[in-house]
Amino acid sequence: MSLHPNTPRRVAIIGGGMAGTLTAIRLLETSQAALAIRLFEPRAEAGRGLAYGTTDPAHYLNGPAQNFSLYPEHLEHFAQWLVQRGLADAAGAADAFVPRHAYGDYIRDMLARASARAAGNASFEHVRAEIGGIAIGAPHRVQAVDGRAWEADHIVLATGIHPARPRLGDGETLAADGRYVPDPWQPAALARLAAARSVALLGSSLTMLDVVATLERHGFRGQYHAFSRRALLPWLRHPVGPGEDFLAAAGAAALAAPRARDLVRRVRRQRDALVARGEDWQAIPGALRNHIAPLWAAASPDERRRFLRHVRPFWDNLLHRAAAPTHAVLEQVRAQGRLHLHPARVSALAERDGGVGLALSRPLADAPPAVDAAVNCTGADYGWNAASPRPLVRQLLAGGLVRQAAAGTGIDGDAHGHVFDRGGRIVPGLSAIGAPLRGALWESGTIIDVRNQAAALAARLARELQLHAGADEAQAA
Repeated sequence: MSLHPNTPRRVAIIGGGMAGTLTAIRLLETSQAALAIRLFEPRAEAGRGLAYGTTDPAHYLNGPAQNFSLYPEHLEHFAQWLVQRGLADAAGAADAFVPRHAYGDYIRDMLARASARAAGNASFEHVRAEIGGIAIGAPHRVQAVDGRAWEADHIVLATGIHPARPRLGDGETLAADGRYVPDPWQPAALARLAAARSVALLGSSLTMLDVVATLERHGFRGQYHAFSRRALLPWLRHPVGPGEDFLAAAGAAALAAPRARDLVRRVRRQRDALVARGEDWQAIPGALRNHIAPLWAAASPDERRRFLRHVRPFWDNLLHRAAAPTHAVLEQVRAQGRLHLHPARVSALAERDGGVGLALSRPLADAPPAVDAAVNCTGADYGWNAASPRPLVRQLLAGGLVRQAAAGTGIDGDAHGHVFDRGGRIVPGLSAIGAPLRGALWESGTIIDVRNQAAALAARLARELQLHAGADEAQAA
């Protein structure tokens, strides 16, 4: 890329959650040349996104502070920030579980600091706009749904996740009078259910735990009926580090063309071995982490689909465990006999005698035919498809600027953040980070994944956009 000396390099970041904001932070900290960053996020605050926008003090990070540093080269950073802010004592900060809203504060504080340090050299602007389309050219172009447009030298897709909204028959009608809550992140809607006698929870993972914690805080004392196909409840996260690298011991040949069935067998054997030795099986997720992206890349599309169909719920249950304060609420509710877990999916909702009738994917003798209210706890939507409600997704797919991953949800790309078009070619001037790459990398949304991607992406863009010291002089010469 040829850039005129002293001309600010313009980077457009679409999405202002953790991934997009951390990309901006890293670029501000990396750049030694003139740089202008625009971050496009409809929400009032950058850095929070869906995960950290909650203000409910009952919603916790699902791991200790030592797991949540924004900087892989400084793993104590978040714990030290908590101590500086008076939110944890020095002795226990690394192991502290803190509300998610505090983590949003941390991200925003790091953005403010990076912007202040870069003042005079780099600029940052949060533009409250939903982007409806982009064009790759000379220069590239970003256009909002309201018609506004901006030029850029590079565009980063950091569109994150959106709440899943399953189609449930009369769900929208029931939502109008508050009997169905499609968005579990609306505390006022949940507060109105405090006097209900029974509530159906559509999903049984971490979102369900957040809803239970909120309802309990508002004084709900009725019965919970949680529905999910596998009927898996989140595990309590144990304070244990990664265990032995048992997959490496299997040899390179065994991992070159992985099969879901073989991987499950190895995990089960390792679990049984740990239990037999009196060790904690929760060391397994950490031992697997470095293998996830290579295994996914090496797996055939058929094996990826087989994993998604048969193994994914168990993998999610293994990896995404619950914070101690939230899990304590769950255990209390279970001890009181108020939580009923049903192995079925709610396929439709309907008006029934002033309550909510439940249609299930399979008949269950112990499931209630109706409840007073229902809450959508199905979690996040990672989907990239032609029927997406997001105009940017539809535009990118229809124009062939991106293509769907071979299996899973998201777009096709690589571990360096490159994006592939319909023909499998790298799209110049376009990168992605975090959730959009879930189909290409599988695990691409956790803090560890995103912080590593952000560091690597900022380093690559610094080279491509000539952001290093001396770049202007070298270009001028």
